[in-house]
Amino acid sequence: MSSEFLKIGQITDMHIGEDESLVQGIDVRANFRKAIESESMRDLDLLVLSGDLANEDAEPGAYRYFVDFIKSYPVPVCVIPGNHDRIEVMEKFFDLSGKVQNGKCFYRYDIKGRSIFFLDSACGEVSSEQLDWLKVETAKVKDEVILFVHHPPCYCGHRFMDLRYHMKNMVEVQETLKSIKNLTHIFTGHYHSQFEVSMGRQIVHVAPSTQMQIDPNVPYFNLQSSNPGWQVIKWEKNFVETEVYFE
Repeated sequence: MSSEFLKIGQITDMHIGEDESLVQGIDVRANFRKAIESESMRDLDLLVLSGDLANEDAEPGAYRYFVDFIKSYPVPVCVIPGNHDRIEVMEKFFDLSGKVQNGKCFYRYDIKGRSIFFLDSACGEVSSEQLDWLKVETAKVKDEVILFVHHPPCYCGHRFMDLRYHMKNMVEVQETLKSIKNLTHIFTGHYHSQFEVSMGRQIVHVAPSTQMQIDPNVPYFNLQSSNPGWQVIKWEKNFVETEVYFE
């Protein structure tokens, strides 16, 4: 593996609507711009949009908004769906050729000698087909890999999200992930809150949302903040550092 420094920006749970109307009273497009235009996101090698690009049900206007943005973005952009996205709609806007099989978006992306894997948990779980593929493909890589998936593959201590919207087959997913010896860092979103959870030798990094943050301390929905958050990942050989930012 190259010892070259790799900087990845992760933005998740943008919940962009069909048009510029406020979403739950929040200017979600302005929140996204605050994140993407921040000083912390300069000089990226890769940008990852890790699910829930659309607000409720795969609004075409949301995907059109991101495609227009990506056209002029100076670095590669990788996309995976969240539970509010639908891959059959996303395919009409994004170039996902070779990345969708049997209605699921999962793939490997290589950049600067590093291998990054992406899984699709949009339905609330990760299919056995994807897990089998991940075991086979990661075994082909000698060096450390990282993984992005929308749902955290574990409970995180978020009383509302853990109770209602956790990954449905997390035990099966955990068993597969733990068997992958060159995978230590897993990057997710979905919870609208920041967490870093140890799962044995593996670490799950849960990025905050650019839409809003949900109070993790109560078992019902409670808006904690309407300010955006995002995550920056710095990856060198045998070294991963993450930093979370809030506006």
